[in-house]
Amino acid sequence: MLKRNLFSRRALLQTGLGGVFLAPFLRQRALEAQTVLPKRLLLVFTPDSHPREWWPTVGGGTNGFTLQGPLLDFAGLEPHMLFVRRVDHSWTFDNHHEAGIAQLFTGQKFFDDATHYANGPSVDQVLLKNTDIRGNTPVSDIHLTAGDKGGGDKRHVISYSGPGQPIAHEWDPAKAFTNIFSGVTFGGATPAPAPTTPEGPSLDTQIKQAALDVDIGQIKKIQGFLGQEEKERLDVHLDALNELEKQIQAMGSPMTPPITGGSCEKVNTSGVNSSDRNDVTIDTWAKIQADLIVNAFTCDRTRVADLGFGFSGSHHTGMMGLKAGDNDSWHDTVAHLSVNDKNRVTNVSLGGTQTTVVDAFIKFDRLWASQVAYLAKKLAAVAEGDGSMLDNTLIYWGVESGTDHNHSPKDMQYLLIGGKNMGFQVGQYLQLPTTQSAHKLHTSVLHGLGYTAATGFGIEPTCGPLDGVLG
Repeated sequence: MLKRNLFSRRALLQTGLGGVFLAPFLRQRALEAQTVLPKRLLLVFTPDSHPREWWPTVGGGTNGFTLQGPLLDFAGLEPHMLFVRRVDHSWTFDNHHEAGIAQLFTGQKFFDDATHYANGPSVDQVLLKNTDIRGNTPVSDIHLTAGDKGGGDKRHVISYSGPGQPIAHEWDPAKAFTNIFSGVTFGGATPAPAPTTPEGPSLDTQIKQAALDVDIGQIKKIQGFLGQEEKERLDVHLDALNELEKQIQAMGSPMTPPITGGSCEKVNTSGVNSSDRNDVTIDTWAKIQADLIVNAFTCDRTRVADLGFGFSGSHHTGMMGLKAGDNDSWHDTVAHLSVNDKNRVTNVSLGGTQTTVVDAFIKFDRLWASQVAYLAKKLAAVAEGDGSMLDNTLIYWGVESGTDHNHSPKDMQYLLIGGKNMGFQVGQYLQLPTTQSAHKLHTSVLHGLGYTAATGFGIEPTCGPLDGVLG
């Protein structure tokens, strides 16, 4: 009587079907390796809008657009930039300074007529409440400023924890350092971000166990009872299984998240002059605040921050040696007049040199933009995973008024920098075919950072995301 040579459950797994069995683990592991890197959000505000030259020109450049004067310090970062044009705020009030900054990242109307605070949380706080963006970091979020003394005034805040609940900026780098890095010992290796692991056996354990079930010797014995065609099929399965084992070994064990290429360093916070009228000292002040944020991210102290420059309607009287009008105010005599001086005929004095209002506005705007570029380049210089920290960080930059400081909610200038690993379609100048609500853009940001259940944002709770922002 012939011996029955039935495949046992184990023998079945030890053929090429073993590869099918292990494939889900491999796919899950690959996905986990991608998602173990933290997601980060950095909101940025700069004052008094931008001149129209802030928008790039179409054609040329690295990604089909060319940066102009205000953004020349971003040269080299074009593959990380996403311009979205034809986005409007949904409502306005008076000269839009207070309405613009209130809804900038909240999408809300005023909480009341007395304070003019926003009537709901900002994007960063929504994410902290509805996603695991914080991870295991000891500090939930940080809020810094330069070129402004901060405080909780309606024109000085961009982040809200809830209706009528502004989150004030910290202007003093020394105090910010203490708040962020209390208890940190510097000089050691950068701590790896702690991944959130599911309950039960780890993927490494599961893969190892599945690999232990593979006994190629036993399969070889089975071959003696097979016909030629079945033997050839089994040989193909065995080759695949050998390759699978090599892949498992190449993965290494245990699985650890990639460590960032930056080091957890102590930031020198000395030498700050808090005047909002000196561009040289503002530059130093702003870079220290940026260094604090980058190191907070590198040390994994926090993954959510906002950085404000000046305030809505900032004047910065006499900065850069400005002499113009009755009060030497950048807001009154440069930003306000620029829109009406496209022929470049009106002159002002900068440090004793005559220049046009338009060129002065470009120079004023570049001062602030250069600080955002500095921060972005610092993040891009930190290796993380297969890319950089900027690939895992979204810088979401906005201003309170439409293009050319027109006191209008139309043609708002939002710029997204970084976030490639979150699906943001960076490296493009997205000129929308029709005007769209800023609420849709905010919804896309929520989706990219993990809150995919969001159907809308602010006073448009069902607006949906904006096409073209996420892949």
